[in-house]
Amino acid sequence: MPKTKAIIFDWGRTLYDKENEKLFPETVEVLDFCSKKYDLAIVSLATDNQIEGRFAKLDRFDLRKYFKLALFHASDKDSLFRNAVGNLNLPPEQVLVVDDRARRLGWAIKSGCRTIWIRRGKFSSETPDAETGTPNFTVDSLKEILRIV
Repeated sequence: MPKTKAIIFDWGRTLYDKENEKLFPETVEVLDFCSKKYDLAIVSLATDNQIEGRFAKLDRFDLRKYFKLALFHASDKDSLFRNAVGNLNLPPEQVLVVDDRARRLGWAIKSGCRTIWIRRGKFSSETPDAETGTPNFTVDSLKEILRIV
């Protein structure tokens, strides 16, 4: 298996607890650890069209320094993944994608990225199916990815 060179993180419910409007307790620790070994990107839907608000939150929590790339879109996450992988200038096999929704990992799985599904919160019962494919790893918290990377 090719060596991972970059990690793409989802924002809401992966790094950021939307229901309580704060970072998950382990977010900074995980980003700090991962940023020392990998190029990091953040890819997320801004379904409320508050794209500038997403960037403002990255600044408020002093997280931009961890990311080589931050992409937000109102509705098309697959194009965000495609753009992120292209901008990272890596083959998909060298990219790990982390998301809290199994169905949002479909493009990454089909494209050959390694994937981690964080099964927690609002979408924890939304299981992978034949259309999305099966994530490489399933974890219950962000901190668990440290044992994978």
